[in-house]
Amino acid sequence: MLARIITPENLPTILFVAKFVFFGLFALVLLFLLFAGSGGSASPRFVIYRVTFFVIALMFAGVFLYQATWQVAGYARPAFVNYQRFHDRRPESPVRKMQRGTIRDRTGVILAEDDETDTSRRVYPSGAAFAHVVGYVDKIFGTAGVEGADQPHIEGYDSKTESRAENFDLDRAKRGEVQGRDVRLTIDARLQFTAMQLMQERRGAVVVIKPDDGQILALLSSPSFDPNRLDPALFAIKGEGSPLMNRALHGLYPPGSTFKMLVTSAAIERGLGGIEFDCPGGGYTPPVRGARPIRDHEFYAYAKNGAVWPGFGRIGLDRALAKSSNVFFAQLGVRIGPLALLEAAGKFQINQTNILYEGSAGKIRAAASEFPRLLEHDYGSAAQVAIGQGRLAVTPLQMALVGAAIANDGKMCRPRLDERIPASVMSVAMSPTSAARVRSLLRNVVVNGTGRKADVPGLDVCGKTGTAQASKGDDHAWFVCMAPQAKPKIVICVLVEHGGFGAEAALPVAAGLLKKSQQCGWLPGPQDAQAAH
Repeated sequence: MLARIITPENLPTILFVAKFVFFGLFALVLLFLLFAGSGGSASPRFVIYRVTFFVIALMFAGVFLYQATWQVAGYARPAFVNYQRFHDRRPESPVRKMQRGTIRDRTGVILAEDDETDTSRRVYPSGAAFAHVVGYVDKIFGTAGVEGADQPHIEGYDSKTESRAENFDLDRAKRGEVQGRDVRLTIDARLQFTAMQLMQERRGAVVVIKPDDGQILALLSSPSFDPNRLDPALFAIKGEGSPLMNRALHGLYPPGSTFKMLVTSAAIERGLGGIEFDCPGGGYTPPVRGARPIRDHEFYAYAKNGAVWPGFGRIGLDRALAKSSNVFFAQLGVRIGPLALLEAAGKFQINQTNILYEGSAGKIRAAASEFPRLLEHDYGSAAQVAIGQGRLAVTPLQMALVGAAIANDGKMCRPRLDERIPASVMSVAMSPTSAARVRSLLRNVVVNGTGRKADVPGLDVCGKTGTAQASKGDDHAWFVCMAPQAKPKIVICVLVEHGGFGAEAALPVAAGLLKKSQQCGWLPGPQDAQAAH
């Protein structure tokens, strides 16, 4: 009879009842001693004993109640479950029977799962490629990424998916039967692996997004780390060089000429699409006391060879964007005006924090970009911002969202990593007509301008290169593109820290991803493109 009752499954409950009986009897003894002799006069020494016993009784009651909360509801607390998983080595430990869910990409590729031989250990088959997105669970270094943000759901005991009564029932009697829940991300592992290969461990980031619904298909920060082999030395690295830093979401950089996409949108929205400016070789000086001339890249290239840059002459928006003329866009920024630029930045959600994943225990956020608070006559800052420099810093995700708004007829969808979350529009940055006009100008950049090497046959790629001056070291290299022009299916943003020219460092990564997107069916393949034409 006893053999049937005392089983490994029932042992936790039996121990709990035994503890309850023990503490209960102990409390009764203390109470008896406390109130014994209370009917008559009591000596001072007996009063001291009584108070001492009363304090001891309260302490034991507090310990019992605190321990009881863990015994009854401990398995609904991530901290308790983690402690048990890593430190409770008893064969009959209920936590050993709690199977955590997997994390998968949109096609079903497993990105995180429990080790078959040791359930306390989490395994990451994709290694460093998904480290910043998926994160890790570790007894020393804690949790990060989706693993940390949605740990209760993955463990199978989050209150959002079970009622309080069901949680209590599972916790007390059936916790060994708790099964974790799978998480499926919007990421396409094929694009993520390709992005990592193309970056070749250079410092930077890659973001690939679906503009029509905000699903993120690739989110890479480089260099990365292997979550299967966490080491204290990794966490000792601080600052910009840390592989733990998610550059795609938290890196802030001057966007350089890629920001001219936003400025072009603002100009077209205000009826300035046909404007022309004289762009002399000597540059343009904003109408502010002490301002220095803003010059085109060609000015410095000519000077290195002992020649004088003659300038572009009088040009319009189409040629200025194709050639990425700083002289033109500095003048355009002054013409649009500081306050109008500030308004346009607001429509593109600059300075706003984006939440990409909202789990049962936390959120994955992107840092807010930094757009300066321009004053009415701050023309010097307006000119600098218009060329993507000055007191302006953005995340790679932000520039991907700028491209996505242009691709999606002016509507900016909320970026998301969770397939369970429906699409939503968080801003209307411009009209569909203006967005189509901007895309035609960006197409001209790829056909006749600095983005020619991204002109994958049949895709009608639109894009903008960027070379941004860094406070230290070589310039940052950018490229933002979308395809096809009429109705873009994907938007790609690539940043290579200190990579030099965007057309030389960042553009080839994007071109490789465009071709991979064809193979994966996100974009029309070569045969589809020929049939369409």
